[in-house]
Amino acid sequence: MHIVHTEADGGKGGQPLRIINESLGMVERGHQVTLLCPEEAPLSELARKAGLTVVNLPLKRKNISNLLSLRRWLNSHQVDVINSHNSADTWLVALANLFLPRAVPLVRTRHASGKPRNNRGTRWLFGTACTHVVTTGEALRYQLVDIGVPLEHSTSVPSGVDTARFKPGDKTEARRHCGLSVDDFWLGVVSHLRPNKGHSVLLQALAKIDNPRIKLAIVGEGPHRETLEQEIAALGLQERVVMAGHRSDPEQWFPAFDIALSPSHDMEGVPQGVLQSLASRVATIATDAGGTGDAIKNNETGLLIPQRNADALMAAIVRLYNDGALRKQLAQQGYDFLCRHLTRECMLDAMENVFTNACRAGQAR
Repeated sequence: MHIVHTEADGGKGGQPLRIINESLGMVERGHQVTLLCPEEAPLSELARKAGLTVVNLPLKRKNISNLLSLRRWLNSHQVDVINSHNSADTWLVALANLFLPRAVPLVRTRHASGKPRNNRGTRWLFGTACTHVVTTGEALRYQLVDIGVPLEHSTSVPSGVDTARFKPGDKTEARRHCGLSVDDFWLGVVSHLRPNKGHSVLLQALAKIDNPRIKLAIVGEGPHRETLEQEIAALGLQERVVMAGHRSDPEQWFPAFDIALSPSHDMEGVPQGVLQSLASRVATIATDAGGTGDAIKNNETGLLIPQRNADALMAAIVRLYNDGALRKQLAQQGYDFLCRHLTRECMLDAMENVFTNACRAGQAR
């Protein structure tokens, strides 16, 4: 198959990483993959560095000029299926299909858990123009049902983690590599620094725990960094929090943690950090944001707590700090669950099936 991904602009978070990871996997399986996105989109540079074929097209705005550019490109290339990732590019593909000699099957992946608008245009886009819809969490499928899209018109495919990269490791060795003290109890969070990722709530929870041995490593970069540094100072946590910044080797950090956390209240599917911590066999505490519950089954594969609740987060941390056997049990059960359901190969199998069925449906029209 020739699979074409379109993205208007998914920022620097998990969306472009999902597209790249999936695309590389499809290339490894013998498919041709092309990525269409604006030159200024972070995906453009990231995908090129990964060795993928990228074509820069203006897809950020829904207008006639951009529609004509996309239609010209599609007219001159043989494409079997298109996978769109944002609202603007999905609309452009859907409208371009109306003016092509043969419409290309369109699969829309919804990465965020924001509820779609319930109007005639949106219902046409998801229910008719899209051959199928993929969500990155099961809960996101039911948001589509609420606007009239049949459940069978969508499939949940979480962003599978590469278990050859993210895997269990020696804690002492990992801490030395990361420059973390060997004898302290380390909490860790790996994510982009945005307000909705919940770092501020985590800092409030940590400040409630009167134990200097319990420390926190924040791995990631983003626009919220300065605010977090101010909050760390205001809470008196300078000696207990490490701001590690962006790291190209997050797989080296997870094994260093006693507990990995995802305190998000963002609109997302299943956070990559959650999957990566499970793959690293680390006990995980996460909020019930988006599709996180697909991976974290409370008291089975981790602890699932309410969003924006510093007291609940504090209690979960203290519970696992005091119960080493439970930490070990949750880490192992989370790892086993991920290996069965949430690996990169699971994702590739599911997406390959979605694309194949979409192509068949397109040929039947």
